[in-house]
Amino acid sequence: MNIESKSAESGVSLFRAEIFSAANKGDLGSIRLARPISALWFTVGALLIGTAFIYLIIVGSVTRKARVIGITVPAGGSLSIIAPSSGVLIKSMFQEGEYVHKGQTLFELSIERQVASGEVSEIVSRQLAAEVRSLDNQQRFRIAQNQERRLALQQRVESLAAEIKQVKEELILAQRRLRLAERSLKQYESLQASGYMSSAQVQQKQEDLLDLETRASNVVRNIVQLEANRRDVEAELRGLDTAMASELSEISRAKSSLAREMAENSSRKSLMITARESGVLTTVTNQAGQAVSVGQVLAVIIATAQPTPKSESSIGELEAHLYAPSRAAGFVARGQEVLIRYQAFPYQKFGLQRGVVSDISTAPFAPGELPSSLASTILSNAQQNSNRFNNEALYRIKVRLARQTIKTYGKEQGL
Repeated sequence: MNIESKSAESGVSLFRAEIFSAANKGDLGSIRLARPISALWFTVGALLIGTAFIYLIIVGSVTRKARVIGITVPAGGSLSIIAPSSGVLIKSMFQEGEYVHKGQTLFELSIERQVASGEVSEIVSRQLAAEVRSLDNQQRFRIAQNQERRLALQQRVESLAAEIKQVKEELILAQRRLRLAERSLKQYESLQASGYMSSAQVQQKQEDLLDLETRASNVVRNIVQLEANRRDVEAELRGLDTAMASELSEISRAKSSLAREMAENSSRKSLMITARESGVLTTVTNQAGQAVSVGQVLAVIIATAQPTPKSESSIGELEAHLYAPSRAAGFVARGQEVLIRYQAFPYQKFGLQRGVVSDISTAPFAPGELPSSLASTILSNAQQNSNRFNNEALYRIKVRLARQTIKTYGKEQGL
């Protein structure tokens, strides 16, 4: 290197250029870096992925998903049949799955109470029956008594009428005698004026005339008294009907009261539970002979139209009721699509089912306000699906199902 440097400074090289070129080359030749075509595609792909990722960060958005619990219920609603009193179920009039009409008797419940002398309602029933028989006898006696009294009064009226008629005839005779006496007195007075009659004889005629007038006056007074007596008897006869009607009304009122007590006593012996709405009877929880407590659910009626022989389901369409806390229900709106997992049909094997939100409650349901027949199921599922659940209020979200069946092993299975 020192010689080369010095030669370079003097401008004269002691070695040929080929020597330096050979010194720079290795024994195996020059180094070349091989780049396959696939590396180019990988490079282009990485650039595209990076560009897409940057674009997604800048203009992209993330859809929030919420997992909530729910239950499928009939779209027409359901009605729980509750025992109004404790007792023993005697008879079930319908089988589960049958269609019942409003007002039909579903169950007969025995609520009898036993004492040392026997069943209480039976004892009370015998006493009430005895009172009813006593009232019936009293009613018959009063009717017979009224008929006898009526007959006596009618006979009295007829007797007074006949007596009045006879006295009036006597009055006619008395008046005729009075007129004859008056004419005879006038004749005696004219004869006295002529001197043919003495004053004593005329005075005697005058006394006879006064006596006849007195008798006629007595007859008139008797007629007035008899007429008054007849009016009193007729008034008593009319009052008899009023008094009889009043007594019969009292007896009838007492019998109605006893009938009501007998009905109440009969209701204490057995109780008929009827359907308040028409629908399909489901979830019959007790059999004949089993004891039930007050407030216990005996069955559930699913309100629906009466099924036809060609209908596939007797309970109509189902819908999903989802119960979501406020943190999950804030941005839920009608028309949103919902993906549903059925516990009876695992989604890993049968897939997710679709539905559409049809309604959202405007106010949340407190745990105590949830439907009694569904509250325990909803709350237990909510606790299992959320570690943050602390009995908070839940919003109800109604979902209209896209399908009422699910395909299982090539067969359509009803939900």
